[in-house]
Amino acid sequence: MSLTLDKARALAERIRDELAPMCARIDIAGSIRRARPVCGDIDIVCLPHANQRDAIITRCTRQGTLVKQGQQYVMIELRGGVQLDLWFAHRAGDDLFEPEPNNYGILLLSRTGSAAHNVFLASRAKSLGLHFHPHQGVTSRGRIVASVEESDIFRALNLPFIEPEKREVQP
Repeated sequence: MSLTLDKARALAERIRDELAPMCARIDIAGSIRRARPVCGDIDIVCLPHANQRDAIITRCTRQGTLVKQGQQYVMIELRGGVQLDLWFAHRAGDDLFEPEPNNYGILLLSRTGSAAHNVFLASRAKSLGLHFHPHQGVTSRGRIVASVEESDIFRALNLPFIEPEKREVQP
């Protein structure tokens, strides 16, 4: 089901506001964030507070049906046929020798898209000898060099920050 940007944004904002108390961070992503006139679904990226992931899923399934569930996401069909894709960032790891940062920024960036923009970023990373992994971050020799903030990722790719609304057409 497709929604106009205004209707999709209003629904996404209600969902975000309802889930916000259970999250350290939460943002609307996808075509809504890119301000596309028609939106096919609602994408939300969140970093749940400790032990809140299941509560978030339970809250969302009260308003719809769980369609698909993976390690980092759930897909829920809301009443009225609107699809909600909810992406869960992971908390930073505490490994003494190889600490792993959280992946909020890379999830927000890759789930905002567009697909063509993500391909552009992956190509740019490759040209710099890096790897663009949409769920982990920008890596060099298997080590994460940028993942926490979108701005860190653009900086690692030697690019200026590109506003979401401009991520349809590549420079």
